[in-house]
Amino acid sequence: MRPLALIACTLLGMGVAASTFDGPARDMDRDGYPDAAELRGEDRARFSEWFAAVAESQYYGLNPDWKLEDQDCAGLLRYAFVQALEKHDTGWKAKFKFLPAPRFPSVQNLIYPLPYLSRSVFRVAPGSYQAGDVAAGKLVGRTSAQFLANYSSQRVTRNIDEARRGDLLFFFRPRLGAYHSMVYLGGGLVVYHTGASPSEGGEVRLLSIQTLMKHPEKAFHPVSSNPNFLGVYRWKILQ
Repeated sequence: MRPLALIACTLLGMGVAASTFDGPARDMDRDGYPDAAELRGEDRARFSEWFAAVAESQYYGLNPDWKLEDQDCAGLLRYAFVQALEKHDTGWKAKFKFLPAPRFPSVQNLIYPLPYLSRSVFRVAPGSYQAGDVAAGKLVGRTSAQFLANYSSQRVTRNIDEARRGDLLFFFRPRLGAYHSMVYLGGGLVVYHTGASPSEGGEVRLLSIQTLMKHPEKAFHPVSSNPNFLGVYRWKILQ
């Protein structure tokens, strides 16, 4: 890794970015991602379906390749994002204790590692995509819920009734001064990691929006009247 990339990643507290395919690439919508690394047509629904299925599967049994240090709320999003784009062959499926059967086939026209980005698929800085962004630490392989909300995804609504399967819910936790994330599964269900480390009892939970509305900490109520509910977000590669 080039020294500049190492410094940038360290300052952001995101770890070391993977190798890059940086070169001429267009970002016509100026969302920070090269167009070649974005999904189109039916692949958008396919990704959302597999992303939600992978996230839900971790409630039934954690995959051994989901590293302990990555097991938190943002880690669930990152893990499901990558797994939704990997090649879903027999070996891939064998690592799941239980994977809800996706309704759609796998993504057809994009596979992880992504063009130009390699494994540095999460943006952590504003601006349109430029050659050299990965080397500069503007896209990385590991980041927090705050950066996922602000740079890797876009808010589409604050009305939970408009959420789609595979959308993301973000909250601000005032007591901790930190973001919290969940995955909307459709049918009024969400799945999320509680955020605590495994040694502290952290776990993946699946519950209904109705149950979430009864959470004693009102910051987690997904209603537009709650200022700590940041809204429903969607991955930028789907936009």
